[in-house]
Amino acid sequence: MRCVCITILIFLLSAWEGVITAELSSAAEKTLRTIEWVAIPEGKFIMGSTPEEAETAYTDAKLRSSLLEKHTFDAEVPQHTVYLSAYQISRYEITNAQYRAFIEATGRPSPRGHQGEEIWKDGNFNTDTQPVVGVTWFDAQAFAEWIGGSLPTEAQWERAARGTEGRTYPWGNDPPKARHHANFARRYNRPTPIGQFPNGTSPNGIADLAGNVWEWCLDEYNPSFYQQNSKNVKRNPINLRFRDVLRARVIRGGAWDVGSAFLRSSLRFKFYPLDSTHTIGFRVVRPRPKIKK
Repeated sequence: MRCVCITILIFLLSAWEGVITAELSSAAEKTLRTIEWVAIPEGKFIMGSTPEEAETAYTDAKLRSSLLEKHTFDAEVPQHTVYLSAYQISRYEITNAQYRAFIEATGRPSPRGHQGEEIWKDGNFNTDTQPVVGVTWFDAQAFAEWIGGSLPTEAQWERAARGTEGRTYPWGNDPPKARHHANFARRYNRPTPIGQFPNGTSPNGIADLAGNVWEWCLDEYNPSFYQQNSKNVKRNPINLRFRDVLRARVIRGGAWDVGSAFLRSSLRFKFYPLDSTHTIGFRVVRPRPKIKK
């Protein structure tokens, strides 16, 4: 019996790391065809912020009464070089329609708020083209695996948002304008349908990387992760212990209910993986990042 259990555990770990690739169901393949992908080439980029940039961002956030604390900005330091293998990232956040197909095929619970309420019963959150919210980290990663992908690593997300030029925001360095660049500061008081802000897209055409909904990343949140071996080029960095339910995960990009101080592409925020709320959704990448043991 012990040998059988060990064999099963090894199989599950291998499947999680993408070593074993199961064939997709017809429902997953159909949903996969609705996702637009943007190719990000392999190469280096600069990740994080200098101490001066972090201090300036913190000072600006205080002036805006954002309630962000100093340690949030310290977690962006030091600025460091990262090498990423080529990958693809979804142009848009995963929508309610795409997620609905997933739960109908798998029986996974429907999206729920922080008090367990069914989000899709609220007309502010249930239209087909809105990004899905009310999903835990495990929900989001399960969807990604269902279509043969993964949540993006923190580095993959930041590379998509900042490019190789180190942009402050996906569109560049100009401060965000409500109803022009992104959905934030409760201007609409709900998530807007995907792709409504063409002026806020990245040069690669990736939409809604700032505002609308926070996006789950694959990594656990560690405020000192950038400080580890920061003098060397990090290759495909990822910070994850196998499905640890107690450690907070990274969320990125800001949301419809927060101010402009939260929209900077280098800002790192966190949320607990078993929790869900009306402001967090996700997008997906492929191939699956390789998780180091």
